[in-house]
Amino acid sequence: MDNAARIEQTIQGIYDTFDNPRQHPVDAGLGYIDGWIQALDGLGGSALTGLQTELRNLRAHVERDDRPAMAASLQLLGQETARIAHDLHSFTDGTGDQLRHLGQTLVTAAGNLKMS
Repeated sequence: MDNAARIEQTIQGIYDTFDNPRQHPVDAGLGYIDGWIQALDGLGGSALTGLQTELRNLRAHVERDDRPAMAASLQLLGQETARIAHDLHSFTDGTGDQLRHLGQTLVTAAGNLKMS
């Protein structure tokens, strides 16, 4: 799966989870997280290493059902994703725009989780 498809799948998965919270088992969420950790593996760079670390933190929070920690982790991931996407205007495949959308979606998910 290419990155554009993975980003779109993640965004839709987040929307689906908040629209139908009872229909999405934890295992599905952990699968998304694991997929992103693997996708970032070996790409290098301190920003991506930081994202992987935070994804691992998020995974642990999900396994423990620690909602405040999940919200904080999603907030950090959203902000970092948006920061990384900031300079990606030159890609013609729309990856920068998709990453910005993903960043906003993660921040929104963090806010929704804080309110639930």
